[in-house]
Amino acid sequence: MSSAAPRWIAALVAGLSSALIMYGVFLSDGRPFPYHQRVADVQLAFRMIPVELLVGLLVGAWVYWLFGRPRLSAPRPDVQERMVERFAHRRGGTFTLGELETQSPLSAEQARQVVAALQRAGRLRREGDTYRLP
Repeated sequence: MSSAAPRWIAALVAGLSSALIMYGVFLSDGRPFPYHQRVADVQLAFRMIPVELLVGLLVGAWVYWLFGRPRLSAPRPDVQERMVERFAHRRGGTFTLGELETQSPLSAEQARQVVAALQRAGRLRREGDTYRLP
């Protein structure tokens, strides 16, 4: 199953279920209870099928967009900096660039960029091949 499949499935389920809910709302004229004292308006529910499907389509598109947002955004530098600082704290305040590249989710290029940014900000010191928190 590809990584986009759960996104499509969630959007499909949300869209179809919201269309079905809208059908139920139009079938009962929007009044919740009591069901036994009135007759369902089948003709109204049938005439409103385009509206119900439109609501389902909009909800499905919204869910698809909502689940796709994290993939479309660029990684935030502050999150990566906190990740490196936590990595350093777990290692007693010192680490090497090789350890960071292999034992963290950052790529080699991202690790170098974040370490350089932390050094410029004064939140990390270099001591030979190792880096140390101040």
